[in-house]
This record gives sequence, C-alpha cells and structure tokens, in this order.
Amino acid sequence: MTSIITLNEMEHLKWSEFGRPWPRHGLHLLHWFSQTFVTFDNNGNLVALYDPRTQAFGFHRFENRPEFNSDGSTLLPNQNIPYYEVGNLNTPGVEHLPDYVKQNHRRHRTSNMDRVIINVHSRLVVDKVYVTQHEDMRTFDQKNTYRISKGLVKIIRNLKLEDLLELTGYTVSANMMVFSAKRLESTDIEDANCLSPKQMTQHVIDMPDETWSLSNLPERRVYNQPRRERRCCVIL
Repeated sequence: MTSIITLNEMEHLKWSEFGRPWPRHGLHLLHWFSQTFVTFDNNGNLVALYDPRTQAFGFHRFENRPEFNSDGSTLLPNQNIPYYEVGNLNTPGVEHLPDYVKQNHRRHRTSNMDRVIINVHSRLVVDKVYVTQHEDMRTFDQKNTYRISKGLVKIIRNLKLEDLLELTGYTVSANMMVFSAKRLESTDIEDANCLSPKQMTQHVIDMPDETWSLSNLPERRVYNQPRRERRCCVIL
C-alpha cells in the first residue's frame, strides 16, 4: 500500500477533492457520519453510536483485500481489528440514511463512488476514519484515499452541511444538471415500459494541525481547470 495522507483541516479536505463535484455524495456522507454516527466520549475517544456489524445505515465489512490493479498491496494498513465501510447506496440499510446523502443517486455514474471506512474496537471505539473512492467497479483508488483526523471530525461536527460544501468548493455544474435531467427522464420511460442494493501506523502520514500547512502537500491540479478523463465506478 502507498502512504496515506491524514487530513487535519478543512483546507486539507478541500485540497483532496474528496466527494466533489456534484453529484458525488462523499462530503454529504462524511457530514452525516461526523454529526450522527459518532460522538466523542469524556476521554476524547471517537465512539460509534451504532454498531456497524448490524449493517446499520448500510455499513458492511470491508475485507481490505489486495487491489486488483496494484502490486498486490492492500488499500489500508493490515490490522487486528476489523474495517467497515459505508456509502454504497445499493446495500441493505441505506434506506435509513438521510435523504440529503441519497438524493443524487443514479443521476450520474459518479453519484455512488464515495466511501467512508472505519475500524472499530469491541466497545465501538473508532480507531481510524478513512475516505476513499471507487476507481472502477472492482477497485478503490489508492491515490485518492485519505485518513480523516479526529480533529477534522470535530470541525465537521460544528458545521452545517451547506457550510461544509461551501468551504470545500463543492459545485454543481449546469451541464451536469441538464445531463442528469435527461438521464432521469429516460430512466422513467424505461421503468414505465418494464413495470418493474495488527495496527501499522508507520504507513500513515499524520501531520500535527499546528505545523502542517498546504505547502506540505503535493501539488494538486487547480479544480476549475480542465481535468483529464478518468474512469469512474458505475454501481447500479
């Protein structure tokens, strides 16, 4: 596996481009996770309020298998405590997610590509939080996988969704909205005709909030400039 950068501040999250642009749902998912699924106990531990083993909200086991298009390494560090992922809008339990997380599902091929992955101790203490995205149907994108610090979770807990989206530069393209409307109209017609979801911290670059600035990060493309075409996950 490649080294995983830890995001500690909103500027870091914006730099990562996770969950952007519309109609991706990763930022909405991360906001829900930070505000509803977890809390902090009196000792500063991040604790899950629901048991991911029960498939609550669509959580299910993440096996951390070697990625199919890599050198055989895993996406995340191999640890003795299990990983669980959430974000696949086609899995059982997602009906309990809020509508704002699911509202753009099926509007575009990118609308179901984002995931939040956690590993959890027996007493529901969350060890680490990661965000990632599908590269294709079978593979997660190692270069766009990040660890979310507890400090960043605390920041997001104090933000309204619209503030989070604004601070991270989440935008809705007019062309995407037109394409989405045409796609939905076509889908509705088809539906009518047919009538018919061991800890290895040395691999994580964890940089203290007070010493890390954006100058420490690798150069990132300017978001508003043309981007090279990438294959994205299509999950139906």
